[in-house]
Amino acid sequence: MPKIVDYEARRKEIAEKTVSVLVRDGFRELKLGKVADLCGIGRTTIYQYFRNVGQIIDFALADVFDRLHSEIEAVSRDSGINPAGRLLRVMDYLERVAILDKEPMILVLDFLLHPNREMPGVQFDVQENVRSLRIGLERVLAAAIAAGEIRQIDAKSMAFTLFSFVEAATVHSALYDNISLDNTLRDMRILIEGLHA
Repeated sequence: MPKIVDYEARRKEIAEKTVSVLVRDGFRELKLGKVADLCGIGRTTIYQYFRNVGQIIDFALADVFDRLHSEIEAVSRDSGINPAGRLLRVMDYLERVAILDKEPMILVLDFLLHPNREMPGVQFDVQENVRSLRIGLERVLAAAIAAGEIRQIDAKSMAFTLFSFVEAATVHSALYDNISLDNTLRDMRILIEGLHA
């Protein structure tokens, strides 16, 4: 009997393994054959899912940003939480992703740090998507300011500052094995409490 394969789940698995190899070994060492071996499939089989390594990276990046965007959007619409609580929830989520799901976030930072690097086949615009995340964070912050729960500050500038904490958590989680999620979340909460009106 033929084996039934969930096409999207398989694409996601291939993308996750590709990101792991990419973060560990770098782009120059990444070959489609290596990815196929890691996934336990033949090189010709991998072409059923992706045409090249660049397409796999595009898929992985789009998946990361889709999850981030949809969570920020869902929290910003949650009427059961006050505006300052929404800000805290968004930052809590972003910090957790930076530490617990660090490989895709390291890939994002790598693209931000090397924007002009040649990566054949990669079409995804990381800088534009990070900018969009910051704008989402800025909207959540602006709503808290408008509600009088956060003091009058420049929402754009503070959103940039808050997002830099997420970037820093990503770097720390990549460099140090002993980073504490609890301590990182506590520090971030202290910062946000300092913004209260």
